[in-house]
Amino acid sequence: MNAGRSRLSVGCLLVVLLALAASGGVSLLADPVDAQSGSVFVQQDAIAADEIRISIELREDGSAAWSLGFWRVLDDDDSRTAFDSLQRDIESDPQNYTAEFATRMETTADAASNATGREMAVGNVTVGTEQQSLAREYGVIRYSFEWEGFARTDGEELYAGDAIERLYLGDGTRLLISWPEGYDLQEVAPDPDNRRETAVLWQGSDTEFIATEPRVVVAPSGLGLGAIAGLLAGFALLTGVAGWILRRRSADGFPGAETDGPPETPPVSADSEANTPQTDPDAEPESVEEDTRSDAQPDPSLLSNEEQVMQLLEANGGRMKQQTIVEELGWTDAKTSKVVSGMREAGTIESFRIGRENVLTTPDADPREPGP
Repeated sequence: MNAGRSRLSVGCLLVVLLALAASGGVSLLADPVDAQSGSVFVQQDAIAADEIRISIELREDGSAAWSLGFWRVLDDDDSRTAFDSLQRDIESDPQNYTAEFATRMETTADAASNATGREMAVGNVTVGTEQQSLAREYGVIRYSFEWEGFARTDGEELYAGDAIERLYLGDGTRLLISWPEGYDLQEVAPDPDNRRETAVLWQGSDTEFIATEPRVVVAPSGLGLGAIAGLLAGFALLTGVAGWILRRRSADGFPGAETDGPPETPPVSADSEANTPQTDPDAEPESVEEDTRSDAQPDPSLLSNEEQVMQLLEANGGRMKQQTIVEELGWTDAKTSKVVSGMREAGTIESFRIGRENVLTTPDADPREPGP
């Protein structure tokens, strides 16, 4: 099976729907994939859960703790009686309710392993029930399991999402991906509906994942050991170079090298004085227009990342696509996303989406006006 069809199968198998039948039984359904068109078909009429909440908690080794919660509104006596009966059945024989679910998730992990080339395994499958009273009263059935190898690790960075590429989120379904404390978000696609300190969330009614989505990249906060070692090595190199330059200055008799006083001024001979050009007091001063012009645009290497983005944004009339930064500045998507996210949080820029494109504007620009 090629990688494209394997990924579609992964997305299909994760459309796990819960039906609360009148008998109190649970059926787990996964809809088929049309490999030719790439469509995932979902039988909406089979959904009895009012909400499906998928939570994925990333761990430093690339594994993930999964939780699939199926929320049913208990708004009358019949629904409460049905849920109470189901709750008693699950508590008395949980194995009867986890066996089929575990088989389907193992099949999903196998398909994802074939698509990504990473070893994966699903284990510790459990099921539990509870009743929640929020704005409404809910009966909740929650499946939990461990997914080994879910995220790709590269050094200390975690890359998550390729195992569930093109995952279908129906209406009433949400996906939450969280990461460990001490990690910072480097890249996320598409833009989430909600950002938290250590998590991002997408709502199914507003989200359609395409190729390479969802994608979440996180890395440890601050300086890691590798970065500290690199800085120390660079400092040692600079110190050595500075010492070598001072030694050369001393050996060459460079004025001011290893002396306690100001350098002596060599005597001026008559011939040298005669050959020295004299300044005409009536002459016009030389034009500095060229130097002023060269200083009008600062060297990009002297600008911060944020200043480079603002300079490019102003050059485009206060509005441009985020992809323009990648093309014009030669940055990676990850670096661009990180810089833009920081500027958006600081309030120096604003953004909105047109189709699949992220468009950036200055705070005073009207997003309704067409860009250049």
